[in-house]
Amino acid sequence: MKDFSGIKSILFDMDGTLIKHTWQYHQITAALFEAFAEELSPLTSEEFYEVFWTKNVDMWYMMIDGVIDGDTAQVYSYINTLRHFKLDESLAPKMVEAWVQLVLNEAAPFDDTIHVLNTLREKYTLGIVTNGFTTMQRSKIRHYNLAQYVDFTMVSEEVGYHKPDTRIFDAALKQAGDVPPRQAVFIGDNLQTDIAGALNTGIHPVWIHNKNGNSPPDGVTVIERLSDLLPLLMPS
Repeated sequence: MKDFSGIKSILFDMDGTLIKHTWQYHQITAALFEAFAEELSPLTSEEFYEVFWTKNVDMWYMMIDGVIDGDTAQVYSYINTLRHFKLDESLAPKMVEAWVQLVLNEAAPFDDTIHVLNTLREKYTLGIVTNGFTTMQRSKIRHYNLAQYVDFTMVSEEVGYHKPDTRIFDAALKQAGDVPPRQAVFIGDNLQTDIAGALNTGIHPVWIHNKNGNSPPDGVTVIERLSDLLPLLMPS
């Protein structure tokens, strides 16, 4: 078992780590389509999904590249989709709002999230480091009151760097009090963005096994649920 005795700060991914999503993206998209089905007629949900996700990915990378801000990227995912189908582009802002609400309604903190954060905060500086659009991620943080259980929260759009870029991890370490990487732990469910990013920064990674059949690099601590952290980081 890895020795965590010198750790000062615990950093968490948010989606899939602190918050569980009960729907897949195609389910949220289908619910969104249903809410606007009359205005989108004669489209089918499948036709909308196929084009929308292509446009959404394009806009995401334009935000990552600093070409546009997140709010513009989100609304243009819909504008460009509606434009593709020669439909009313003025629906886009309403669809963005509906999407945010659907996500907030279907997601929730894991059952052990609050207990684990409260317990670990007795000993460590805690932070949340999440990739995403500021508006969406800040809406989640507010909706689930996550900020009250940690010392700081960090959204990649605000920082200008996105996991696995080591610069966002460096920024989190600075926010935690200039903690050296070897004295920090990062907990996440994504091997590429969370675990690889932490490893490349020199932070101790802890991977929440997400049952997708992948395996972490050698030496990475693996847990099944968030509460498994407590025996590791708060030994009796």
